[in-house]
Amino acid sequence: MYKIRQDKGEAGDFWRSVQRQKPNYQGLWLVSPEGRVLAAHQDMNSMSDPRGRWAKTALADLEVGLKAFGPVTPRRVDKVQSLPHRGLGTQPDGRVTLAVTERWVVVKDLSRDPPRDALGATVLDSITLTAQERKELAPVEVKPGGEWSVPEATARKFFPLLSTSDTVFRDVKEVTSVRLSCRVEKVEGGVGYLAYEGEFAATHIGTKNEGKEGKRCSSSAKLLGGVGIYDMKSGRLQALTLVYDGRFRNYAPYDAPARFGAVVEWVQQTAKR
Repeated sequence: MYKIRQDKGEAGDFWRSVQRQKPNYQGLWLVSPEGRVLAAHQDMNSMSDPRGRWAKTALADLEVGLKAFGPVTPRRVDKVQSLPHRGLGTQPDGRVTLAVTERWVVVKDLSRDPPRDALGATVLDSITLTAQERKELAPVEVKPGGEWSVPEATARKFFPLLSTSDTVFRDVKEVTSVRLSCRVEKVEGGVGYLAYEGEFAATHIGTKNEGKEGKRCSSSAKLLGGVGIYDMKSGRLQALTLVYDGRFRNYAPYDAPARFGAVVEWVQQTAKR
């Protein structure tokens, strides 16, 4: 939304036309091919409701637009994997895409299973690393007891995990501190078993376009545990899982720390069945 508002082309013109007809800040719009808004929905407060009230109200609002549009014949489509490399495998140019999964945690006692409404909605994101950056996640020499600090430039690329239900942090320059270190726990059967530790923090300064000019929000996360698998024969990282415990501070006066959990994971290939 931040980008399309500033777009000077056809996409930007379309968006501005939709906004003039139904000026919701965010939400869902149902628009005809001619650009006429048939229905819109903006009940964002109930999106994290686990009992499905948001889905019911959203469908009810969009049903009005469907009736205004008229009869619709379902399209025949083939199933496709829109993100085939998210969390899995390597792209032809050597890049890998780490899968990020996050949830708000609004419960203090984590020693037992939390109630259904104690966790927010699942939020998905991705982190793409180059072949060289993937290489830098493991020590130069994998041997028992070996340690390695991931270069700061590569560690900064993990900044998407600090955004929770909205994409707040959008640039590596917003990272204020970062540390990601690796230790070789053992080498066995041609495989190196790695352990990670570290922490992360970033601050975002609101813009005029966001209606938050000059205001600050921040996020930080501590790595509770991280593991990796390194194949000695190929000299490449084969799997990675990082689990973070985070705190997000919204713009004042809503800046009390809110807890969230984040998991970053990737594997070269799945086990054959």
